[in-house]
Order: sequence, then structure tokens, then C-alpha cells
Amino acid sequence: MTATNLPPLMESPPGPKTVIDGKTYLYFGGTSYLGLAGNAEVIEAACDAARRFGMHSATSRTGFGHNAATVAVERLAAEFFGKEKAFYYVSGYVGNHILIQAVAERFDVILMEEMAHFCLQEASALPGKPIVRFAHRDAEDFARKVRECAAAGKRPLALTDGIFPATGEIAPLDRYVRALADCGAATLLIDDAHGFGAVGENGRGSLEHFGLWDGKNSPPVNGDVLPDGLAIYVSGTLSKALGGFGGILAGSADLIERAHTTSHYYNGASAPASPVAGGTAKALEIVLRDPGLRKRLQNNVALLRGKLRELGLAIDDSPASIVGVTVGDAENMRRIHRELKAADIIVPYSTYSGAGKEGTLRIAVFANHTLEMLERLVNEFRRIL
Repeated sequence: MTATNLPPLMESPPGPKTVIDGKTYLYFGGTSYLGLAGNAEVIEAACDAARRFGMHSATSRTGFGHNAATVAVERLAAEFFGKEKAFYYVSGYVGNHILIQAVAERFDVILMEEMAHFCLQEASALPGKPIVRFAHRDAEDFARKVRECAAAGKRPLALTDGIFPATGEIAPLDRYVRALADCGAATLLIDDAHGFGAVGENGRGSLEHFGLWDGKNSPPVNGDVLPDGLAIYVSGTLSKALGGFGGILAGSADLIERAHTTSHYYNGASAPASPVAGGTAKALEIVLRDPGLRKRLQNNVALLRGKLRELGLAIDDSPASIVGVTVGDAENMRRIHRELKAADIIVPYSTYSGAGKEGTLRIAVFANHTLEMLERLVNEFRRIL
């Protein structure tokens, strides 16, 4: 890679104002939705864990990779999600690899969202079972595929993102659940990396948004692995909204035990690095004691979406902190990205998973973006469009 096409060099924590290539920008990129990536308490907790435990986790959890920082993350995550236990691992990317092995006895065929994230696509190959794709966020096509499985006597496992990472679209999980509930033995598995911490009354993600987090008319999320009926499982990350790093699975004691034993991430992979675990535990403490963070984020999301709609842009009412803006073709969106950058505002042009053929302008909204920052972004869009 030559010096002229190196990726941008970030020189500060991601936040509303971020230093990139030596220049300070108003930043609407990446993640850190609750604004905790540069939080002083989080950083100090990470430093303290480094002093106490060193720079890494020594070995796997069944060896000597089990320390107070890692245990604190699991305890606090279980509290945040209202579950018995939690399993904290090195990256949210592998959560689906872990879950799909834990529930492998429940399904015969996999129904795959056609724009599912890479981590779901890779995890789907592990069981060696047939894979059938359904159209992007198309509940009718999904229901047809579910009925075909039932007619063939095949138990389906449906895989989807909760929130799509490039566009902020939310999957119609309520409709997927209704279709699967009519099928008998069926399983829904969701990667909710961008929902955890940001979406839902308690920040429990996309399922909570639809009233499906342990709802009256749905099974308990991440419950015991039973042979029959509908089951719903979800994993995510602590690195997008929640201000830390690493993957998280919170559920029943039975499910967590299965997750420990049906894959080798517990006994064969190193635990998350101790400084990362220390900072992550502190971020969870902050989120638990200050639900106002989540409220500020959700208010900012609603405000920005409304103001962009006033410009005539096609912006849906997803609760996600990601706002995908599609204006014309790829060339036009690259132009808008460049002009915003010239005005000292970063809004990435994205061709990431789920962005579609032409890509999208991907706005990330943070809890600590001010009203003035949001208005400046909208005014620049108005000028450039």
C-alpha cells in the first residue's frame, strides 16, 4: 500500500470531535454510540487493570485466563441483560460461531438473510447443513421459506442481523417470530452488534424494541436449549454502543454452559486482554448507573432522522444509531463525502456489508453529539445537496 492510498490515521479516541491525520473533525463515523470510548473513567479502569494483571490474559479461561476483570464483565453484563449468566469472549464476530454450535441439535436447514453480516455467513458453514437464502428484510419471502421447511419436515434455523451495520435498517423480527412460531420446532439466531446498548427501553437491543425480549408472547431469549417449539438466541458486542470491547452472550445457566462446552472458545482461545476487560467492566457500570446516556442517544437519533427527512431524504424510522443516507449513485455519494470533509465533517461513504451496489453515506450518531453539532451536519447536507 503506497503512502497516497493509506487509510485515514485516527489520532484520538472516537467521539464527537476526533483527530484524523492531524486535523480535528466533527465526527459521525464508526461506533461509540454512547460516547464512552474516550471516557476518563473507562480509560483509568483499563490502566488499572493493566497495572494489576498485565497486558494480556495469559491463556484460555480454563487455564489461567480467568481473572477479576473478566469475571466483572460477565457479572455486569448478566445484570444489564437481566440474565443468569454471561460469557465474555474476545470478539463479537465469533458470537455466532459459538451459538450455532450450542444449538446445532435444533435444526436441519439454515435460512440465511441475503445481506447478513460476514460473521453470520461464516458461522453458517460450520454445521455442514443446507443453506437457503431469503430476500433482504422481506418477511413474506421469509414466511414462504419457513412454510417450505415445514412442508418438508425440516426444522429451520434463521440467521439475520438485528440492525444492518451500513444502513441502520432494522430486521422485521416481530414478523419473523410470527412466521417461525407457526412452524413447530424452529430457531431464530440474531447478531445484534449494533443494537446492544443502544436500542430498546433497557438497551437490550432489537428484540426489546419489538417487545420480544422475554415477552409474554415469545419464548425467553437465550434460554435453555429445548428440543421443540420456537427458540430465540442473540449475541452481540460490547464495542459498538457499550464503550468497551469483546463479544457477549447473556442467557440461562444451561445455555452458557453449552456455549462453554460445544465450541472451543472457552477452553482453547485466550480470554480478552485484561486492560480491555477492566475498561469494559467500567463502561458497563456507567451504563447501568446512568440510563440517561441511552435516552440522550435515542433523542439524538430521532432528532437527526427527522431533520434529514425535512430535507426530502428517504430516511426510515429505525431506532438505530446508524443512519444510512443514499443519494444518487456511488459517484455522487463520494462527492458528498468529500465536500463534508472539506467542511471539517466526517461522514464515511460505505460499501460495507449490506450497503447495496452503490453503497451509502453512513452517519453514526452518538449520545454526546450536541444539538449544535447535529444542526451543523444537517445545514451542510442542505448546502451540498
